[in-house]
Amino acid sequence: MVKFRPEAGLRAGEPMSASESGQLGEQWSAVVDEFPDADFAMYFTTLGEAEQRELTARTRHATDVLPDLGSYRAAELADRARADELAAALRRMDSVETAYVEAGPVPPPVNASDDPRAVNQGYLDAAPTGIDARWAWSLADGAGARFVDLERGWTLNHEDLVAANMALISGVNQDFFGHGTAVLGEVVGVDNVIGGIGIAPSAPARVVSQWRTPTNYNTADAIVSATLAMQAGDVLLLEAQTTVGTQAFVPVETEQAVFDAILAATTVGIVVVEAAGNGGHNLDTVTDPSGNLVFDRAGPHFRDSGAIMVGAASSTAPHSRLSFSNYGARIDCFAWGENIDTTGDGWMGNLTTSYTTGFGGTSGASPIITGAALIMQSWRRANLGAPYSPSDLRWRLSRTSGNTASANPASDRIGVMPNLRALLEEEINPYKVDRWPAIVAILLGVIQDGGGVVLTPSGPRPVGPLDHVAPNTRDILLGLAATEIATMIGDRDSGIALKREAARIIRAASERLASEA
Repeated sequence: MVKFRPEAGLRAGEPMSASESGQLGEQWSAVVDEFPDADFAMYFTTLGEAEQRELTARTRHATDVLPDLGSYRAAELADRARADELAAALRRMDSVETAYVEAGPVPPPVNASDDPRAVNQGYLDAAPTGIDARWAWSLADGAGARFVDLERGWTLNHEDLVAANMALISGVNQDFFGHGTAVLGEVVGVDNVIGGIGIAPSAPARVVSQWRTPTNYNTADAIVSATLAMQAGDVLLLEAQTTVGTQAFVPVETEQAVFDAILAATTVGIVVVEAAGNGGHNLDTVTDPSGNLVFDRAGPHFRDSGAIMVGAASSTAPHSRLSFSNYGARIDCFAWGENIDTTGDGWMGNLTTSYTTGFGGTSGASPIITGAALIMQSWRRANLGAPYSPSDLRWRLSRTSGNTASANPASDRIGVMPNLRALLEEEINPYKVDRWPAIVAILLGVIQDGGGVVLTPSGPRPVGPLDHVAPNTRDILLGLAATEIATMIGDRDSGIALKREAARIIRAASERLASEA
């Protein structure tokens, strides 16, 4: 896998031409001579130049930058050692941004060793046990909120799913059928007289497979394929994990191509929910194929795809992080990772009448968060006409106020479990929450460099627990405060520079607010 820098001039949907190869210079010629068995081809087979233009046109704000997915190429070699040598040679090229050996097929992130227990969908119950979906159904049931599940296989004609009429967007329905069936049952199990019921039973649903052909496994391309078939506000669930080097079962976005595919999806307004994986890692210490700490929020290489990342906790309250769940500052939400009652056998089976009481892992937790996201989108479409943006919905589902904390947040480090009742009650009556302390905290944070938001070279950055303030509102208030501060600066050029930056922040936040209205 190789991603070239923009100056290399490669184009989406086209094989590498002789002229393009020539532009890459002597370094590329040396690589080709050393590895004559490496035939580089397009990586994103779903994406041509027309599709790249379409995604660019769908970006929602003038400040959004869509990843250049056309700059990826890939080659297959006979063995891992030779592939590692090729990746190392490519990384030494000036025209290459990154190169690595892709993990290939990895089992979905379920913890299949759990002992089943007689628990009947307690994750639907009121907080702190569950997300209070039963209460939320009086306001929204998923209608109008579209959903796509990405993994490897499903039993779409299961007796409790067949009436949902789910279609395969692309790829091959190939393996781990019982796993995909269990996921679908949690989210969109049909409201009928058999089986259980999904969290968002009225949400229109489709599926997309990581198996692009019977032999070609490509998570990033499956994400792009789904993105092209989805609209802003839709929810895409990534039931997948990967292995990077010796780090087993880490988030799929650890690989650069998958990260870029997710970023493209969230940039055009699609909500992405991503399983954190079952490796038991502190993600703050997990590195990408180039050795960068990409999940460490305090580090220089941190990157944010915009996805809602989900960890797994015990089914009993107070909920404790389960030992297999990855954890760290990047995790946004958690949900049950054990004892989940749903359709299918949770693994390989393909019976149309099977059920399990023991589904789990971050595979089991992520559909619960997905169901919560669909309920929120369903309510907003019905009442305000437009869905939440990916960043706005992530903020609501992951903020500490109103949602359910884990047993020991400082050591669990898996975020919060959404409380739909608290979230929807606040939407219905927003003035129930006192905004003035938040506004004061923001202003003091800017002025005193603590407890609010500060301006950094990379933009606004929170420096305290301000999760009860919507990000767009926060940025507008920050911009107004910075404008006032600029008038107090004695150096004229510095004052003008700060005013320009403040105006940019206000304009970008206002555009986001307008698009969500």
